[in-house]
Amino acid sequence: MKKLIFLIPFLLFAYKVDIKKWDKHYTFYQFLKDYKLPLKIYYNLNTKVKREVRHIPAGTLYFILKDNNNFKQALIPLNSKNQLQIIKKNNNYIAKIVPIIYDTTQKKASITIHKYLSYDIYKATGSNLLTRKLINIFSDKINFKTIPKNTKINIIYEEKSRFGQVKDIKILFASIQNRFYHYMAFLNPKDGRYYDEHAKSLKGMFLTTPVRYKRISSRFGLRFHPILHKWRMHDGIDYVNRIGTPVHAVADGKIIYKGWMKGYGRVVKIKHKNGYITLYAHLHGWPRGIYNGKWVKQGQTIGYLGNSGLSTGPHLHFGVMHYGKWINPTKIRKSSKITLWGKARREYFSYIKKFIKDNNIALK
Repeated sequence: MKKLIFLIPFLLFAYKVDIKKWDKHYTFYQFLKDYKLPLKIYYNLNTKVKREVRHIPAGTLYFILKDNNNFKQALIPLNSKNQLQIIKKNNNYIAKIVPIIYDTTQKKASITIHKYLSYDIYKATGSNLLTRKLINIFSDKINFKTIPKNTKINIIYEEKSRFGQVKDIKILFASIQNRFYHYMAFLNPKDGRYYDEHAKSLKGMFLTTPVRYKRISSRFGLRFHPILHKWRMHDGIDYVNRIGTPVHAVADGKIIYKGWMKGYGRVVKIKHKNGYITLYAHLHGWPRGIYNGKWVKQGQTIGYLGNSGLSTGPHLHFGVMHYGKWINPTKIRKSSKITLWGKARREYFSYIKKFIKDNNIALK
């Protein structure tokens, strides 16, 4: 536990701030009990906030402000943007949602690959997260397992920190150049996607697969069911891997069902734009913060590969429905790239023109 002293001159006394870590099995009820806070604090929260305080991720840092060892205030982050503030005032308690304030710093990095990608980026920036972000941006373009030595990488990114700890990194621009190719990516602030200098997205609407897998045990189409012992349509693809392997949303969307679904066992169903629904079945479980009605981003972990329901072994059943009809998931693997048109295109070009000038970026 870390302790910081914040002096408040105009109050003429010192406050003590305890910074603590939310344990894996810690609950909001236990938090209230530990600090002798009334249960009505929880019951007076709205439904959405009640759900969030029941799913605070393990490892979350929260802050307790004390005066002479008496509770005065608490700040509990609920997500990357908002936190629950509890204030004691005249023996009453006020609970409200307030934004989290971060220190944001823009940084630049120029890297030449001499050994391997993660090593050289970490050596230049001290960040492991930056490598994962970069790979995610260019994964549809580049096979990073075979990236040539002497490849030049330039990155402009924002680093968000709080109390000296880096909380997130957002890449604003990146370029990767060698004798075989030269790719550039700009973050479009309007939609959060990455586009090249021609306003074409670096990624399609869907990820290639929702999970890392060792093999495919069943493909889309008619098959002899291994448990029911009869021929029936298999409306998806089965990816085999270890129990607990993270399962990711293949596109942005809204969770429309999380729970048990007969032979599918534990599932998540996500509704996407353009009439698509994806199904992730036979899950072992879900991470905290996954619930019906939640909006998720492409690549976000929404479950863990398992063996629930009618299943002969650990695998993920992945299904795709388009306007109410099951389709072969391989049809979305090479989903067409998004190209900006009209007003969105003009706004994007206006933005990157200024960004290129301000940051002295050399185009191809």
